[in-house]
Amino acid sequence: MDSAEFKKLVTEHFAPKIRTLGWKGSGFHYRKVEANHVVKIFGLHGTWMGGTIYCETAIHFDFIPDLAGNPHNKTTFASCIIRERLFSDKAEHYITISEDKAENIKKINKLWEEFQGAGQAFYRDFDTFPETFASIKPKHFNQRRFFCFGPKKRIKILNKYFITNEIHLAWLLKEINLFIGRSAIAKEFADLGMQMINESASKWAKEGYAQMNQSYLETITERFKIK
Repeated sequence: MDSAEFKKLVTEHFAPKIRTLGWKGSGFHYRKVEANHVVKIFGLHGTWMGGTIYCETAIHFDFIPDLAGNPHNKTTFASCIIRERLFSDKAEHYITISEDKAENIKKINKLWEEFQGAGQAFYRDFDTFPETFASIKPKHFNQRRFFCFGPKKRIKILNKYFITNEIHLAWLLKEINLFIGRSAIAKEFADLGMQMINESASKWAKEGYAQMNQSYLETITERFKIK
């Protein structure tokens, strides 16, 4: 069975269940917009080699576009800054597609159990938005380990969710602070973001990658402007 056939089984056996919880979607993409402006995202994706399906929980917000520039009702987990892989604490943190249909249905039912457990726990962590992000300040990006030597300390949301791109996180925090009326802190995050962009641009120029990354730099620079 290939991923396209597996997707049909997900639509048949998973989609009706998640829709009872107020989610929209089918196949490999689902979302739910909450009253507190958090957009819950759930998605599945296969590997380029085939035979394996990963499951992703993520959140976005209804007042900003995603990283790809899409509105919140079009976004998928791939364009979200805050995301976590379902099954991440399991020995086998993915679904292996079987040739047997009945076996795949069992795996989809197991996926539903995981979604109700670990998946819902992830989403509940953001029920208190915007308080979830209120304590994060620009100075937290500049902490260093080992007596000021070594790499910058990674920011962890709620002390558990790593963010892999700190420039994107600075942009998100700029937007959140603007949304909740903290314009001064938003300006600090905008300045921090521009500082990191300039550092990246300088590094890429030395490595000969400046032209390759020019489009990205122009796009992300525009996002840090406060209008």
